Amino acid sequence: MYGLCAEAARLALEDAGLRKQDINGLVTDGLAAPAAMAEYIDIRPTFATGVSMQGASGATSTTVAASAINAGLCDTVLIVIGSSRADRARAGAPGPGVRSEWEEPFGMAPGANTGYGLIYRRHMHEFGTTPEQMAKVAVDQRFNALTNENAVFRGQPITIEDVLSSRYINEPLHLLESVMPADGAAACIVTTAERAKSSPNRPAYLLGAGLEQGAANIWQTPRMTTTPTSVSAPRAFEMAGYGPADMQFAEFYD
Repeated sequence: MYGLCAEAARLALEDAGLRKQDINGLVTDGLAAPAAMAEYIDIRPTFATGVSMQGASGATSTTVAASAINAGLCDTVLIVIGSSRADRARAGAPGPGVRSEWEEPFGMAPGANTGYGLIYRRHMHEFGTTPEQMAKVAVDQRFNALTNENAVFRGQPITIEDVLSSRYINEPLHLLESVMPADGAAACIVTTAERAKSSPNRPAYLLGAGLEQGAANIWQTPRMTTTPTSVSAPRAFEMAGYGPADMQFAEFYD
């Protein structure tokens, strides 16, 4: 994991036209300890922390980095997140509050498929969502990665029929609707608006951010088909001074 993260960090620094000596802030996810990561890549940040927000860790890390810069704790933050199958195997079973007699009475399903299976089934009940519509999501995701050199399934498209014909993992979820186990890491640099002006690339400015903590167990959620995004997104829009109709590009996690 640390090797993957170090490689992603190197690529991010090169892309930003920076040296690792320019980094004085570090944000990692819950798997990589900030101290160990800093030691591995040989930096000594004045601000470092770990973020553990599951699938929201990337967006949360960006918000934390911007907050630290705004507070004057640092001015250039490296965010790096990654994991490997070996790390997950060593981690073992999830801790207290994650397992549930209602969600996992027979043990963990692959990935988060027990919970997602419940959400999928409930969504079909409430909105009349069809398996074909859900399968199209997987087809579109595969399509978007077809030309990515780092994609596991580069150049391997699938169809809705392929998805629906694949075996069930956690009914109604099929194999081709499940996350492919893979090793990888990603990194980005967050800095001040002033310093970003000297970047070799056109900077992307953070105009708004919003966070909302969800429940660890789905049965603790008032309505499982409503995600915390319904609260965090309006907060981000309000901070930015924009609304949904102003957006020209949107990227969603699963």
